[in-house]
Amino acid sequence: MVTSMHRRCLALALLLTMAGSARALTVQLSADRTRVGVGDVFSVTVAMTIEDGADVPTPGLHLPPGFDLMGSQSSTSTSISIVNGAVSQTRTVNVVRTVRGNKEGTFTLGPAEVESGGKKVRSQNIRVEIVKELSKPRTTANSARESVTTQREIEDNLFLKATTDRKSVYVGEQLLLSYDLYSRYQIQNPRFGVVPSYAGFWVEKVFEASRLEQRPEVVNGKSYNKSRLKQMALFPTVPGVQKLSQMEFVCDVPIRSRRRSVFDVDDFFSWDPFRSQQVTVRASDLEIEARSLPGGAPRSFSGGVGVFSISARAALTKVTQGDPVTIIVVVDGKGNVHGIGDPARPATNDFKFYNPKGIVETQIQGTLLSGVKTFEYVAIPTASGQVTLPPFRFAYFDPKKERYQELQTEPILFEVSPAEKTQQVRLMTAPVGSAVQLIGEDIRYIKADVPALESQTNYLHRSGLFWSFQALPLLSLVAAWQWRRRQSILEGDVGLARKRRSRSEAKKRLSGARSLLESDGALFYAEIHRALSAFLADRVNLDTAELTSAQAKEVLRAQSVKSSTVHEVVSVLDTCDFARFAPGTGGSADRVTLLSQVETLIDALEKAT
Repeated sequence: MVTSMHRRCLALALLLTMAGSARALTVQLSADRTRVGVGDVFSVTVAMTIEDGADVPTPGLHLPPGFDLMGSQSSTSTSISIVNGAVSQTRTVNVVRTVRGNKEGTFTLGPAEVESGGKKVRSQNIRVEIVKELSKPRTTANSARESVTTQREIEDNLFLKATTDRKSVYVGEQLLLSYDLYSRYQIQNPRFGVVPSYAGFWVEKVFEASRLEQRPEVVNGKSYNKSRLKQMALFPTVPGVQKLSQMEFVCDVPIRSRRRSVFDVDDFFSWDPFRSQQVTVRASDLEIEARSLPGGAPRSFSGGVGVFSISARAALTKVTQGDPVTIIVVVDGKGNVHGIGDPARPATNDFKFYNPKGIVETQIQGTLLSGVKTFEYVAIPTASGQVTLPPFRFAYFDPKKERYQELQTEPILFEVSPAEKTQQVRLMTAPVGSAVQLIGEDIRYIKADVPALESQTNYLHRSGLFWSFQALPLLSLVAAWQWRRRQSILEGDVGLARKRRSRSEAKKRLSGARSLLESDGALFYAEIHRALSAFLADRVNLDTAELTSAQAKEVLRAQSVKSSTVHEVVSVLDTCDFARFAPGTGGSADRVTLLSQVETLIDALEKAT
């Protein structure tokens, strides 16, 4: 009997040990692709199997140099097993990290590491090859359930296309770059991802969508919903073949829960409306040929490319010799007026000129950039009488006619009055022996009727105020040295300079948002998003002007900011992203509440970062 009891206890202990080992923490590492292009984004999944009810650990992931962590999200599934009548539950937690590789080569990612019960559990490593360029536009599904909606399906049904109106332009000539999104999905939460800086180009924004306006278009026999996202006017600044790195766009698409029918027709019920996966699409890179301007430019050419006109006028035409007068020269037309230099001044000895002040105003007419550049000269007439100011000359290059055009202003006629003559003082010598006359009106003489003189015993050098004034130059010198030292520190430390100005810049943007409370809702939410994301970028010295919610989450966690504050920041950014594209945003009361929330949130972030 004792032996039987011992056997039963031993069997029970063995079962408990097996069950415990079955629920032990396991970690697996995988990637959605093992061959990607330079600058492309792909997904790395850390799959953890843990006992149901246990705390979910946060995995660490080792990335080699040259890789950037772009974002993170997680999903959870639960499985139930019955062994010898005993019910046990385990959870599988998939943490998906969005990663970007920035240089060519073959790299080892991992291991992923999790700490549980005082022990560290590590996954296996994976190898990823980064190549120079892939032949097709890149799409990435940031979800552990990518096997449900395949990569091939995403590429066939969602892509971003970048087009230009021309492939070859002159240096300084406008090039129109357009981004269009083609989709067969009911996409959710659309937002911009990485926006390139367009090195080698002067950039002017033509159009940016505040919400997705779709229209049908057939591509390769398939019907898509096309949405215009952005248009940019680019002006090449250097000759040669320039590569345009392209923009990324992020959205959520529904997950397919069934296979397509045998007739290859999408069934409404094959899409799960309650589950979605994040997808990043990127347009293919483009190459633009920037041609040098031809030789033989007139001497009055100062960089204008386009079609322009010029005029000149004087603030006054009746002046006095030697007095300054303002000459206003206006250049206006179609083209990048920012690149226009000073018009050629008249060659005359009748006027002395000083360097002008330039004022630029631009606008978009259709899709063309046009503008006005005003030059204000200060001129001093050196001659008198009827004086004519000869014309100003201005040359520009017309890219359509492919030749230089030279213009000139009309002459300006001045009436210049002679300057007032300086009165000469002549010293008269008095005759010898004549008496000197006492004139009390032209010489202040000593008054003899003063009754008494007072004794002044408070000498100036004994005054404390006197010595305070003597110390003032020294104190000013010390203050100037301290100010210069502080400026040198700020100039050498860009991050510190951005951090110091982050508060004032955020106030300016919030003030702009406050002025939009009762007008355009989409612009209001865009300004709120810009204020909060730019504030965070300035605090932590990031290159990008706007942070995505995923980037903000990673940055704030790295700064040890409270979880509640991190959650609030992500919530505000996601709300703004959704409101910028979704029609029918909240009313003015919701905007006032959001504005107050962001002001309080910026105060909290300033103390925490």
